[in-house]
Amino acid sequence: MSPELEIFRRSPTGKPKSKHPLVFVHGAYTGAWCWNEHFLTWFADRGFETVAFSLRGHGGSGGRELRSLASIDDYVEDLEEVVETLGKKPVLIGHSMGGYVIQKYLERHSAEAAVLMASVPPEGLIASNAMMAMAQPDLFFHMFWLQAIGPHTLLRERLGRAMLSPDIAEDEGMIYFGRLETESQRAITDMMGANPIFLTKDEAPAMLVMGARDDEIIQSELIHHTAKRYGADYALIDDIHHAMMLDQNWEKVAETILEWLQVKLVSQQRSKGNKTAA
Repeated sequence: MSPELEIFRRSPTGKPKSKHPLVFVHGAYTGAWCWNEHFLTWFADRGFETVAFSLRGHGGSGGRELRSLASIDDYVEDLEEVVETLGKKPVLIGHSMGGYVIQKYLERHSAEAAVLMASVPPEGLIASNAMMAMAQPDLFFHMFWLQAIGPHTLLRERLGRAMLSPDIAEDEGMIYFGRLETESQRAITDMMGANPIFLTKDEAPAMLVMGARDDEIIQSELIHHTAKRYGADYALIDDIHHAMMLDQNWEKVAETILEWLQVKLVSQQRSKGNKTAA
């Protein structure tokens, strides 16, 4: 039996822009709270139904006592459960590990569109970890200790600089860091090659793959690689770090997604209308 999930929802303000709800999937070490800070209300105010949930063992969801045993397939099951409550085809938006979960979900399900933000690439974490170990060995070891002991204060400064811009790392970043939690070791193992992505370019929906140009965790080269694999639209955002939905320039990220959605959802709706008319 699946644990009870924490779910945040926002109804669209004014006339809805789309019949497709935006479903946000968080990354490792966090919970739905990372979307609740800015994105849920921002997109709802622009006419979208927005939904974010905490994966089992994260945030306010159940299953915390078994979190270390949770697999990527378990997280996909959580996403399936949330989507089933909507009764509509969603637009899926995932950050980091959440992007990996979305790619696994799309192997067996459809979506109206998908946005991968600083996402773990389809080949998993091996390349990004190797690049980090060579270029930023101090960060590599801090990430190891985050998994081993949780958000200890000794790790805050270096991880803060990887996640957030200096201007907010000492303010909001202090609060955000304290809300991090260890991730399922099984899920991390899955992303290290134990549960690879088999989604193909032909199976993928309309997709935007975006990243932070100076991301030290999921490097820009890997963002470009993921976009190329899926034939997806591609965007790199300047002056922002890995935690793209929380960092100082989060609104630049949101605006990029909004502009893309407006073009893609409208063009897809017109295409469907033309087919119906024919």
